[in-house]
Amino acid sequence: MDIKERLKNLLETATLYRTQGLLFEAKRKYEDVLTLIQETGLIKDGQNLIDIISKKISGVKQDIEKIEKQPSLPEVSEEVQDVIKELFSDTTGKDKDAATLEGAITLAKFGQFDRALKELNELLKNDSVRMNAAKNILRCHMARTSIEDAVIQFQKWQSTDIFTQNQLVTIRLFLEVFRFDNFKDNISMQLKNPAHVEKIEITDGEVPDICSMIITLDKGPLKGVTFILDVRFQLGNVITLFIEEHKEELLESFEVGKLNDNLQFNTTVAVFKGKGEVSEKIRMDSGSRQGDYRVDIQVMSS
Repeated sequence: MDIKERLKNLLETATLYRTQGLLFEAKRKYEDVLTLIQETGLIKDGQNLIDIISKKISGVKQDIEKIEKQPSLPEVSEEVQDVIKELFSDTTGKDKDAATLEGAITLAKFGQFDRALKELNELLKNDSVRMNAAKNILRCHMARTSIEDAVIQFQKWQSTDIFTQNQLVTIRLFLEVFRFDNFKDNISMQLKNPAHVEKIEITDGEVPDICSMIITLDKGPLKGVTFILDVRFQLGNVITLFIEEHKEELLESFEVGKLNDNLQFNTTVAVFKGKGEVSEKIRMDSGSRQGDYRVDIQVMSS
């Protein structure tokens, strides 16, 4: 591959990363462009290109600094949290533990992580919901801070006898899928030819633990661009995504009531294709994700 083709590929990759909000990855790719230009010295008007790329790096750095300076999402009073649980949890016909689990996940979806984690940790005492509680504890850590905190939590569980060895293996697999999915440089490894993706039948709202959703835009200026979106929470066949406000073209694909019929889902057991209907789309007005959107999608068989 000649120098110009390499530069073109790096620039296209950097632009794609920035479009998807992968700012640190975009910054590294732009820096790779600078290094390539400086090391080869084969590009005519190389200094002009260096100046342009330097401005792009500065812009990405500003985006990163803006995000890092945003305040944390505040915890509201317990009274307000109770109202959130009552209004947005459907506990009809569910036993006490299942209702508590759904209430805790609802709190987490509204950024009330401290109380959600407290309630989820209490549920670890109960066999019937222990595994679901554990997985959602890890999801809370990843949504609030980073996957590193989720790994630390798992390591703490390894030193206790609360889980069997088989349960620890299941939880580790769940966590490892998330860890792999964070390596967005390996997008080509995560995508499968649609002809090779499994179909599954979803009955009674039961689907495997979905770690990420893959969507390829079919219209607009980003037509053909593929997004891999981490699933933050899951209740039955309803998954929750957090989408940054600057991803306008992507957000347009998630209007309430709209059915996307060409989706792929990464789970702990397989990659499958299916449909997804947007059941809720809410703009977050405060905290570290101020201006971003929470999107709930009901997953269905293709």
